[in-house]
Amino acid sequence: MKKLSPEAIKAIHVTETEKVFLHLITIETSGGVLLRVVDNKQNIISRGEKYFSAAFSILLPEETEDAPRPCRLAIDNTDLLIFQEIKKAVHQEILIKIVVIMADTPDIYERGPLKFKLRNVCATKETIEGELYDLYLADRKFPKDSYTPEDFEGMFY
Repeated sequence: MKKLSPEAIKAIHVTETEKVFLHLITIETSGGVLLRVVDNKQNIISRGEKYFSAAFSILLPEETEDAPRPCRLAIDNTDLLIFQEIKKAVHQEILIKIVVIMADTPDIYERGPLKFKLRNVCATKETIEGELYDLYLADRKFPKDSYTPEDFEGMFY
């Protein structure tokens, strides 16, 4: 994993700071980018791309040795454009790219890009929610066969 910048490390370890960490999310399909959003009250330009202000919450994966769990993304359904774009792409593969930056240095990626596939999308009048899977590896059984005492008794006795 890439190390954090010295400014980010300092911001994490101090009691109070003016530094703000933000998530940049790019939602795309094979047809191109659908949306770019940031969890900020104002738009951000990072590496030449404009990210629009949106209210959302995201649960990123923990960096542990345990089996990966799906992450969750919930975007407030306050802008009809977000719902319409995701609805158009529902029958396609929707990819999500997540980057963590600090507001005062938007061109420096503190973490990411992390890439996921969006599945199990559910929309209500309040939110659009979905699960983020790391290229479907988290929910597929590999290998497809398993070794059981019934099938391979010599291995267990």
